[in-house]
Amino acid sequence: MRVNGGAILLTLIVLLLPAILHPACSSYGVDASPSPEGTVMVAEIKGEITRSTAYMVQEVLTVALQTGSRLVVFYVNTPGGELGAVNEIMNLFELSVVPVCVFVSPFGSAAWSGGTYLLMASHIAAMSSGTIIGSCQPVVGGQPVYDAKYVNAMAALMMAHARLHSRNETVAGQFVYLNLNLLPEQAKDSGVVEVVANSLPELLSKLEGKTLIQYVNNETGTVAWRLVDDADAERYNPVRKIPLSGVSGAYPLFYQKPVKYYVLDFLVNPYVAYSLLMLGLFGLIIGIKTPGYGAEVGGSISLLLSLLGLGVLGLNVAALLLFALGFTLLLLEIKTGTTVLAVGGITCLVLGSLIVVPAGWLFTSTFVESLRTLLLTISGLLAAFFALIIYKVGKVQRLKSKLEPETLIGETGTAKTTLNPKGQVLVKGEVWSARSAGNTTIPEGSRVKIVKVTGLTLIVEEAE
Repeated sequence: MRVNGGAILLTLIVLLLPAILHPACSSYGVDASPSPEGTVMVAEIKGEITRSTAYMVQEVLTVALQTGSRLVVFYVNTPGGELGAVNEIMNLFELSVVPVCVFVSPFGSAAWSGGTYLLMASHIAAMSSGTIIGSCQPVVGGQPVYDAKYVNAMAALMMAHARLHSRNETVAGQFVYLNLNLLPEQAKDSGVVEVVANSLPELLSKLEGKTLIQYVNNETGTVAWRLVDDADAERYNPVRKIPLSGVSGAYPLFYQKPVKYYVLDFLVNPYVAYSLLMLGLFGLIIGIKTPGYGAEVGGSISLLLSLLGLGVLGLNVAALLLFALGFTLLLLEIKTGTTVLAVGGITCLVLGSLIVVPAGWLFTSTFVESLRTLLLTISGLLAAFFALIIYKVGKVQRLKSKLEPETLIGETGTAKTTLNPKGQVLVKGEVWSARSAGNTTIPEGSRVKIVKVTGLTLIVEEAE
């Protein structure tokens, strides 16, 4: 028995949905009082900083706010990344209601280039032994930029955030102008980090007895943040105080990176994005020339994903277009029954469900996860529905193929009427128009053998 490939693929999509749906990022529904000292959100920024990283950071900060976390700690180990993404994350840090600590850790980690910018924009900067920060000269296309316009702009950005957090502006500028690199002890002595610790418990322990304050700097007239001892907090006439006493006993909520960000990490890679763009364009061209084989479907999906990866489309727009394309393909599948349209449609719905409703909307994380679960469930049910339809259609087509006139050549039957030379014969329970070979007469009831088929007429001769 032949197996329908489209039905198998759709069935696999249904079976894989639970794996896709499994919350790599849980809803963080911790017990109402896991610790009397509250909670601390812990996440990781590792590898190149991209737009995917910015989306993830936005989600982390949103979840931290919704769970009432006292502090967000980002473990950072990065060579840098896209300027736009780095600048967006810096702004997210500055606007975060929950204070952010950038922790360059574990041993051997480095926060070069964009990583140092993130550290300078954090409320609390910390490093582990054997880690490095620095080397912040702007780079374009793998080559350092010496144009004073860009270098001065990046240095000013670094120094502005250093001022906002009461850090050494001169050293901050040297990270850009001189590609300065500092070890933890040097960074602390230079006034660009506040804490040197070798683990999360040690970091939180060293924050005991400290208060994060926001105050007006009398020298510059600007509002700035500063980490001070509890006893010194009132000396600055703070406009806002965030006491950190008891933070060492806070319950750590470890953020697990969701599947969608691994997908986005892959798509935003320039090589992948441009490859998908070329694949999409060629797929559309081939599909227009030779429709029916699925090249146009694959090309459309590749083109949409490439535009998302290149930043032409945002998450919201890309998700809506994927949904629109998915439902269009499913409607066309009902009309055509080609299988490939159903596979493409379900794929679009699953991809759209994964990236829809980005963090930062005025919804709770539980609602967002429930919505994504609902969308993926609907996609799964549609996949199962179309798999059933494709199976049934395939079954009918196989039955139909068995009844094609050409398949009757060599079979025997009975003359239902006298063939003189035309008449009717009974073959496999079906009555067919027939004509005798050589225009001979074949009496009614005679056994006949089909030797040829002309259209829907069987050419027969008397069976021996």
